[in-house]
Amino acid sequence: MKPIIVAGIGTEVGKTVVSAILMEALHAHYWKPIQCGLPRDRDWIETMFAHKGLCYPEIFCLKTPCSPHIAARKEGLRIEARDLVLPFCDKPLVIEGTGGILVPLNENELWFDAALLWEAHWILVHRHYLGSLNHFLLTVAFLRQREIPLSGIIFNEEGDRETEEMLLQRADTRCLGRLVWQEHWTPEKLRSLAKEWRPSLLTSLGV
Repeated sequence: MKPIIVAGIGTEVGKTVVSAILMEALHAHYWKPIQCGLPRDRDWIETMFAHKGLCYPEIFCLKTPCSPHIAARKEGLRIEARDLVLPFCDKPLVIEGTGGILVPLNENELWFDAALLWEAHWILVHRHYLGSLNHFLLTVAFLRQREIPLSGIIFNEEGDRETEEMLLQRADTRCLGRLVWQEHWTPEKLRSLAKEWRPSLLTSLGV
């Protein structure tokens, strides 16, 4: 199957947790091509799975927790979309985005420009916070302008269900799952949600 991009309406919306749940549900591997800030999201992902070797290393692992173009510049590097070559994987591959889809890689290219090269399914993570509706609708409008269909939305934290339905209609897609706040994530909690989400994921991804 095609790779699955876990995109967010911004940063800190729950992409890493969602990626781990998708890995469990789809028996998939994980790749975050650009890491900005430490600790690495890959390190947390690996603690959730007893079986190792499910994660591919980052192409750029940058120490500064900021936009990729700034973090790279601080370390004397330059990121270009063509650098982010999809790893060979004979299993489903979950690709976690860095921040929102329009974060700059350099003065000319965005993270989205690299993602276009991967020919993947797109899943969008929405976390409920003040301003999130604007961020969601702007992201959806951009994807629609570029004729990128969404395979589904993951909602993070409790929100107004009528508003969520409005967002789903505007995005012309379906809800694949909901996250509730957890003080500590465990492999057991991930497995429980993966089992719950799996039927919707398989239908939406055409598996």
